Amino acid sequence: MKKLLVIFILALSIFLPSVVFGKDISGTAWVFYQPDGDKDVVFFENDGTVTYLQIISNAGNEGEVFSKPIDTWKINGDKVVISYTNGYMIVSLTINSRGDKMYGTSINKAGLVEKVEAKLIE
Repeated sequence: MKKLLVIFILALSIFLPSVVFGKDISGTAWVFYQPDGDKDVVFFENDGTVTYLQIISNAGNEGEVFSKPIDTWKINGDKVVISYTNGYMIVSLTINSRGDKMYGTSINKAGLVEKVEAKLIE
């Protein structure tokens, strides 16, 4: 009985933080909107990288898909940070309580700061 209790407590300590303190976004896709009109679909890969499709892009990359090991993401509780091109642009987001929207800002090395909104693709 004591061993069973220890196993149960260990299991809770492993699984409870992800259930209570954060959402698992691995393997999900989100539509990202920016005030300048840019619109991307971002895939949060299981290996901690992101793949993204630029649907509307002021840079002229519409229809392009990018998937590089230097584009990464991390989650801590309800906070998500995406690093594009080894930190050239950092996006910091907060997931809402339902886990279907994220809000935050992006900043690039040139100092351009933009608001970002993302919606889960279900």
